Amino acid sequence: MSAPPTEEDLVIRVQRGDLSAFERLLELHSSHLRAFVAMKLPVPHLIDEIAHEAFVFAHRHIHDFRPGTDFGKWLRAIAFNLIRKETLRHQRLSKNREKFLEHHLVQEATRGEFTPDLPLVSALEECLSRLPEQQRRLLDRKYTLSESSREIATAFGQSEAWVRTTLCRVRTSLRQCMEHKINGASATPEPA
Repeated sequence: MSAPPTEEDLVIRVQRGDLSAFERLLELHSSHLRAFVAMKLPVPHLIDEIAHEAFVFAHRHIHDFRPGTDFGKWLRAIAFNLIRKETLRHQRLSKNREKFLEHHLVQEATRGEFTPDLPLVSALEECLSRLPEQQRRLLDRKYTLSESSREIATAFGQSEAWVRTTLCRVRTSLRQCMEHKINGASATPEPA
């Protein structure tokens, strides 16, 4: 019985076009890569997506990899770059949403129309009122009391990652609810 192929042998076989060798590399590195992504980006639906994209990128660029070096390290570097790209994309989207809301509120305020019955303000108030109590308390601690993620995590008995992830989900839920309200549809925010 022959010894199983080494990682270097598998890489060389993939570079020669052997897809089954890449499947074996996937089996060897999948759980480690997913764990790496989960530590860097604790957003459950993105873990598999980033890991998958890293493997697709690795397969497409397998000829750039030098056999005999650490394939796992190369995969983690690819995943890290994908995580950074996703984080920057999310930050841009958040800033654009904030600027959009700010722009509309400022426009209405400068026209002397800033009152609690503005469509945007009333949509926000209605969407906020539909959130579960814990989510409203979380938003209050973050935006009214200006507490840090660490302070909020301590108060809720959760991790800082939980705070950031939950805040992201709640903001997304509020944005979607407000968009539905402003566009004339009625929506209830999903609990994050």
